[in-house]
Formats: sequence, C-alpha cells, structure tokens
Amino acid sequence: MAASSSYRLSESKVTVVVMEKPWGTHYRVKAYVKESREQFLFVTDLTIRGKDVLRQMNIRFAQAPYAEMEAS
Repeated sequence: MAASSSYRLSESKVTVVVMEKPWGTHYRVKAYVKESREQFLFVTDLTIRGKDVLRQMNIRFAQAPYAEMEAS
C-alpha cells in the first residue's frame, strides 16, 4: 500500500514491521511523504486501501471491547 500511494516520495524506501499482539496484528510503516502537510492524508490513504484489500479477502478485524461508563 505504501509503495503505491500517490502521497509517498517516490525516491524513498518503504519499511514495514509486523508484530502480533493479543488484540490483533500491529503494523508499523516507515515511508516519506512528498509534502509534510500530506502526512495525515498518507496515513488515511494507507488505512482505507489496506482495510479494503483485507475485506475483499474476508479477513475479520479484531474487535476491541467497549468500556461501560457509570452515570454520575
């Protein structure tokens, strides 16, 4: 996803580190954007396109439990 993003600086290398956690798989991606102001757009692009591919593969996402709050 990062290598094909239109926000990535084309000369920059992409590094991906994957760690398994109790709640799911944690991905860390290192890549440089063309413009620093596009950082959040880059992260959003990776998230949306990555989740779309996983959904097409029928991969289930980890579900975090919701905390219940008491009324005061």
